[in-house]
Amino acid sequence: MKKIPLLFILLISISSFSQDNTTFEYPKNVIHGSLGSIGYSNSLQFSYDRLIKQSNDGFFKGYYATIKGGGLVGLDFSGNDSGTGNVISIGATALTGRGRHHFEVGLGLGYFIDTENVISDTNPFGSSDESTFYPSATLGYRIQTSKGFMFRTGFGSVEWAYFGFGFSF
Repeated sequence: MKKIPLLFILLISISSFSQDNTTFEYPKNVIHGSLGSIGYSNSLQFSYDRLIKQSNDGFFKGYYATIKGGGLVGLDFSGNDSGTGNVISIGATALTGRGRHHFEVGLGLGYFIDTENVISDTNPFGSSDESTFYPSATLGYRIQTSKGFMFRTGFGSVEWAYFGFGFSF
């Protein structure tokens, strides 16, 4: 008979603990634009990010496939004198954090589309293709919610010192 009150006291005095397993839900899609400059060269880029994978382990928590398109003024990727043209790139972007604040790292491959329209003895038609591939990389900071407003800033190989705004959904 003494065992029942003792067992009852033991059962009600045992504390249980649980962990909060809520995770940040990365948005599936992010559309954003950015302006960048390093003084003599300026860029305007529009981007689309699509969530590939979300992980709760490791330093990076969200992985996106990224497609960018835009224009450059003043940079000479191709070797001609203008350095003005259009750019497109494809790559991956990795984000840290589970809340609104993220560190972002992006890597990819881009293509600089440039034609030179100068008529010369060697080029009587006046158009030569000066397009070339280039490595694309970004390192920055992003404020992004699961759905809604997005802001980013940082440095990139083509975006230069950039800032941008967008929308996540």
